[in-house]
Amino acid sequence: MENKNHNFLIANTMSDIFYHLKNVQGLQIIGGCTGNDPIGEQCATIRYIPELKVTEKHERYIDFGPAVTISEMLSLGQSNMPSVLYEALETIGCYQIRNIATLGGNICTKGLKQTLWAPLLALDARLEVKNQNSTKYIPFTKFEGVPENYILTRIRVPIDEWQIAIFKRIGPSARITPESAGFVFLVNMQKNMIVDIKIAFAGNGVFKSLELENKIIGARVPLEKKFIDDLITEADIIFSARFDSPLVNPILKAQFLNLLKYSLEQLA
Repeated sequence: MENKNHNFLIANTMSDIFYHLKNVQGLQIIGGCTGNDPIGEQCATIRYIPELKVTEKHERYIDFGPAVTISEMLSLGQSNMPSVLYEALETIGCYQIRNIATLGGNICTKGLKQTLWAPLLALDARLEVKNQNSTKYIPFTKFEGVPENYILTRIRVPIDEWQIAIFKRIGPSARITPESAGFVFLVNMQKNMIVDIKIAFAGNGVFKSLELENKIIGARVPLEKKFIDDLITEADIIFSARFDSPLVNPILKAQFLNLLKYSLEQLA
């Protein structure tokens, strides 16, 4: 299908999309096209490929195809996925947008990180990408975009239970701007000791620090005020070093530190 200078291709099978990738130079893969990314001259949509619209729940994880829509994910119910992922899904757009927007589109959009980045980062999601000859697995912590000539085929999300699970979204509702970001705080404890913690922040930049998390693991609950204050000071230093760039709004750092302090105070 052609529109002025654009050539839109519809792939109905995996063979179709692999053929297009091999034979169409500079092909852009698209989903529901609800984001703000410009559309290239050569595009192919994968939203009609059955294998990419499958959701499979297993004992320890749930697999989502990249063409699964936000509405389809929400229809599974909060009890069937990590609460922070479900809460993030609820904040995306309106009903009409959720019916079109896809999981793959949300995480593959260039520039500003979309709503699902922080939950998937904190939950240690893993991505499967394929071409005609090989399959690769990419930890979400290492994800910088789908490799050239590969297709995102699966997003695997662990469904471990967390005793403390907090998701917060900042910025305008129902749209993404440079002031938008997602925050996730996950904690597990044993005998009043923090044994695992995940902290993620994603918007106009991505923050996840093993250094900061390791400073908290092993701490006794309830946390003392001085311990929390010292952690916030340390988080400020790490955040500033990570984002020494005029592109990062200083308000976002302040909001991140406020959200982190609020979350830590739930353990006080």
